Order: sequence, then structure tokens, then C-alpha cells
Amino acid sequence: MKDPYWWYVLYVRSNTEHRVAKYVNLAFKNKGLPYELETFSLESEQYFNSKKIKDLDKPYIRRPVFSNYVFIETNMPTKEFKEAFFSISYNSADIIRLLTYGESGIIALRDEERIRLEYLFRSKRCLEHSVGYIEGDRVVITGGALVGMEGSIKKINRHHRSAQIEINLFNETQTIDVALEIVSKI
Repeated sequence: MKDPYWWYVLYVRSNTEHRVAKYVNLAFKNKGLPYELETFSLESEQYFNSKKIKDLDKPYIRRPVFSNYVFIETNMPTKEFKEAFFSISYNSADIIRLLTYGESGIIALRDEERIRLEYLFRSKRCLEHSVGYIEGDRVVITGGALVGMEGSIKKINRHHRSAQIEINLFNETQTIDVALEIVSKI
């Protein structure tokens, strides 16, 4: 994506993230605007214990990290984006609203929040599972998306093979589950 670029976030009906992403891509493409645009839903690998999955040797499935959110990455400035977005949003019953920072009316995700998400997701749009071990009272991550982010972990559920981390998004603290395989406890 060309610099500068922004992330805008849509709040959509449950289980319509992929449909809305396709619709928004097509609608903006049909407008013929001279901007790059990519829509996506951030996903996370989650451990899934199922005989069918074990037979395929794939114990992790992908699920949305933020249910009901569709992200739009574009180099389209805010004013042009608002005009284009509001003209296409009327034709979709699945789009509820464009997220903003409260009364300020700012619609683009703040740079520090966007950069944190880009770092966490490693530009893959999917939060990969992590591997680590517990040494005394601390967690040591040896591989995956949480390498170097041990301080962000708030809770570990070894039975479900997950960890909870907190991130800020639109001035609100969001708790997300990340697949974490603890291989040993020392």
C-alpha cells in the first residue's frame, strides 16, 4: 500500500464479515476511484479439538478476532472515503456503521493502534498460534505471533491452549484470544 495509508473499521452484522468485505471491495472498484483499497477481517488460529480435524492433522482453525468488524486499508483520504462510503453503505443491510472515536468524528484508526495490529498480525491478516513454556511465574514464548509480547498476556488457559491479551482499539480495551501451546512447565 502506498504511503500514506489509513485503516477504517466497519461494524457489521454477525457472521457477515466476509460478505461485507467482498461487497465493499466490489462497490469501491465500481466507483472507479484512483485509490488502492483492501478489505479484510482479522482472524486468529484457534485450537479445535475434533476427531475430524485430528484426522486431517490440522488442530487449528481460523476464526475472526473481532466479531462484527471489517477493516478497510486504503490510501484514500478521510473526506473522500466518507463520501464514497456513505453512498455505498445505503445499499447494504449488513453494514451497521463506520466506527469513530466518539464525538471527535475521527474515522481512521490511530497510527499507534494500526501499527500495533500490524505488528501483532505480521501483515498476514491472521494471528498465528504461538508456542512457549512456563518457567516459574513467567511465560517464555519461543515461536509465533506473541514472541516478545510476553508482558501483554493477561491470562493463560492451558486446557483450551489459549492466552488472552489486551489491545486498544478506538479508545477501548479489547481482550482477544490467541492460540498458545505451552509445551512444558519448569
